[in-house]
Amino acid sequence: MENGYRRALQYLPPRLADAAARCAEGSAVTEIRLRAGGLCTLTADGKNLSTGVLCLPGEIEETVVRLTGGSLYAEADNIREGIITAEGGIRAGVCGRAVAEGGRVRAVRDITSVNLRIPRRVPGAADALVPHARAGKSILVYSPPGRGKTTVLRELCVRLASRTSGMRIAVIDTRCELSAASEEAVTADFFRGYPRAAGMEAAVRSMSPELLICDELAGEEDARAVRGVRASGVAAAVSVHASSEADLGRNPAVGALLSDGLFDVLCGIRADRRPEVRVLA
Repeated sequence: MENGYRRALQYLPPRLADAAARCAEGSAVTEIRLRAGGLCTLTADGKNLSTGVLCLPGEIEETVVRLTGGSLYAEADNIREGIITAEGGIRAGVCGRAVAEGGRVRAVRDITSVNLRIPRRVPGAADALVPHARAGKSILVYSPPGRGKTTVLRELCVRLASRTSGMRIAVIDTRCELSAASEEAVTADFFRGYPRAAGMEAAVRSMSPELLICDELAGEEDARAVRGVRASGVAAAVSVHASSEADLGRNPAVGALLSDGLFDVLCGIRADRRPEVRVLA
C-alpha cells in the first residue's frame, strides 16, 4: 500500500480506516470519500469502489477534527472554500450547509461529506513535457477535475529540479499538493499556502526562477499574474480545468492568454490519464 494512502488512513476513524484498507488491497487509491449516512467509497485505478460501510455523522466530525489537527478555527477560511489541507500533501474537499451573505459563502457548518485526495508519484507522467520546459517553453496543462493535472505538474517539478541537472523552479503550492514531492525536487522553491497571484508575484521578485509552476488557475487575477510572469521573461507551467481546447477558449481569462501567445505548448490529459501534447509555437 502506498505511503500516501497509509497517511490518509490515519485521518479516518478506526472503523472506516479498516474498511478502506480491506477494500483497497492491491489498488492505487487516489480518493477516499465519506458521506454522513452514506457509503464510504474509494476511487482506485480509475474506478469507484464501495467499502460496504456507511459513515456515521460523528465519524465525519472526527475526520474533520483529525484533518485540522483539532483547530477548525485556524482552517475556517479554507473550509469556506471547500478545502482542508493536511500534512503530506493530502487535500480534503468538504461540503455541508453554507452560511451565505450577499451572494458569498461566509462559513460552512454541519459538514456532511469529505473527500480525501491522495497525492502519488506517477513516474513518466511528465516525460513528454520535460524537453519543452528545458527549452524555456511555457506550458498549459488542462483536463476535467480529478484526471491528473496536479500529478503531471508534480512529476514535471521532480524531473526538472533533480540533483544532477536541476533548474531553478518556483512552485506556487496554494493547497500544498505539489510539495508532496519536495524531498525529490531539490532545486525547487515552494511557496506553500500563498494565494496564486500573490505567490507568482513574490516568486518572480524574490527567487529569479527559470520556470514557475502553478496549479489550477482560477480567474482574472491569476491570469494577470501569469501575464506578469511572462512579461518578466520567466517561463510558466500552469494548469486549468477544461475538458477540451474548445473549453479553454470559452474561459475568457485563459482564452485571452492563449490568443496573446503566452503559452507555447498545450497538454491535455486524456480519459486514460495519458498526456496529449500539442506545440503551438
